[in-house]
Amino acid sequence: MEKYRYIIVDDDIHAHLKVNSYFKAHNNYTCVEVFYNPEQALIFLKKNEVDLIFLDMEMPEMNGFQFIEALQKNTFVVILTAFSEKHSHEAHKFYDENLIFYTNKAQLVYYFPKIIARFEKLYAEREIINRINQLSKNEIYTFPKKINNQTLLLADIMIFEVVGHNIVLKMKNKKEYIHRMTFRELKSFLPQDLFIQIRRNIIINIMYVTAFNDTTVCLWENHFLISSRNRAQTITFLKAKKRELYQ
Repeated sequence: MEKYRYIIVDDDIHAHLKVNSYFKAHNNYTCVEVFYNPEQALIFLKKNEVDLIFLDMEMPEMNGFQFIEALQKNTFVVILTAFSEKHSHEAHKFYDENLIFYTNKAQLVYYFPKIIARFEKLYAEREIINRINQLSKNEIYTFPKKINNQTLLLADIMIFEVVGHNIVLKMKNKKEYIHRMTFRELKSFLPQDLFIQIRRNIIINIMYVTAFNDTTVCLWENHFLISSRNRAQTITFLKAKKRELYQ
């Protein structure tokens, strides 16, 4: 289970106690610090990494939006306020940055499960993107043929599927390309540390695997049954890669 670290920035001790109380059922979350002063929190964050910040909207030194602008880190933020409608219009522009949720403090008990679900989904997606970007910088693998006059990075391809005499390339941006190529030719140039065959006609990019069990592998919204012939090899490979990439 993934472990997460969070801090609370609020000038009200009752807000600290309330937020921490909601995490009692989530043993994989640790509150590493609480702050009454946002400037002290920013100093802490310059030297320390956390995954999630619970942030008061109205504080004497600065408001929540000013804090996000000063943060200069790609850390997810939840803003809590006593007057959610007062700044709701301005909050929308920060959803393109660090902000993942903006809510009234009185409604936190209702929205807390949604906040956790949204955070963990965005965190997992960001981790995948970071790993792919790291791979792309270190080893530039490209599809050997240009498609529609485009050079495609293998790191951007989620799935290869054989359909008739063609290979369908399913991209991370949900676009699909069709290329005439034999399955044997395809397998000959794919890096074995990045791709694995899970069915007779399907090869997947392991960087996009979001979940798997003894029979099924999931790549975001795509779900595939693993063929019995490849099952043991696939599960062993995915477990090893999960330890290597995400621990």
